[in-house]
Amino acid sequence: MTQPLSETFERYALGLARKESLPLETHAEMTERRKAKFLRALKSHGIKGWPERGTLYTQELSQGCKPCLAGEASHLSVTTLCNRDCFFCFNPKPRKDVLSVHGREVASLDEAILSLKTLGVKSVGIGGGEPLLFPKRVFEVIAALRKNLSPDLWIDLYTNADRLTLPILKELKAAGVSGLRIDLAARGYDAEPVRLAREVFNDVEIEMPAIPEHKKVVRDLMHYLDELGVKQLILHELFASAANIDSLKKRGYLASSDGSHAFRLTWSPVAKSEETVYGHLLYALLHKFKMSVYYCSCRTQDWIAENALKNQKLSND
Repeated sequence: MTQPLSETFERYALGLARKESLPLETHAEMTERRKAKFLRALKSHGIKGWPERGTLYTQELSQGCKPCLAGEASHLSVTTLCNRDCFFCFNPKPRKDVLSVHGREVASLDEAILSLKTLGVKSVGIGGGEPLLFPKRVFEVIAALRKNLSPDLWIDLYTNADRLTLPILKELKAAGVSGLRIDLAARGYDAEPVRLAREVFNDVEIEMPAIPEHKKVVRDLMHYLDELGVKQLILHELFASAANIDSLKKRGYLASSDGSHAFRLTWSPVAKSEETVYGHLLYALLHKFKMSVYYCSCRTQDWIAENALKNQKLSND
């Protein structure tokens, strides 16, 4: 029996719940002044979005992100197994080879499809772990989505790109994948697979956390991605959860003091990540990149969850 949708989203949040917190950042007032200065500059250069909830973009929103912001999207994980072990990963350990919808384990693909149909989603991200560890399973999921959900459904495949080859890319395109989401932070910012993916997919997007100490390499990368014709660079605020807090502590990260304790969701932003993204956004505007740079903050994630729960309540009334 499919569990109530409210439990789906609540368990997603609880799965990321912190058992403890990072130490709070120091000189928070100075950080907030710098961020306010960045925001003024961003507004003067035409930034778009909703600054009050940390949702900003330079050009346009991606096709997969639009329904997500409206609470009309979900994530189908085909496994949490992965060939990499990123310090920022929020998947619980030990990794398990299970199917899940929005963080809730399901017993079968049929149950997953039923959950997504009940949610009425317009966009689905297929991810993991690394989904392409099990390509056959990925193609079964794509076929089921295309058969049972709206013909207009947008499907993104999330991958670290280690398993991308030209034949796999062509198969994914033919099967009905709308676009790719590649996490280059997971592979040391090596963008070679992006060039390969652009031979097949028009919608190749980079989605990764904004790591403060990687600012320079990301700025250099932005030029290359823009030249390749990448449509979107989606930057997430780095956050602490039960799964990654130990690795974040080892690297000396601190918690942001931006009032995240008031969020509905249970993860918390890491200090300096948002300020780093503001700098990347301004850099993109000043260099007039055709590629859109989009900031998805912890506040944005909170907004998405709230909208999803509202939609669920409306559908149940």
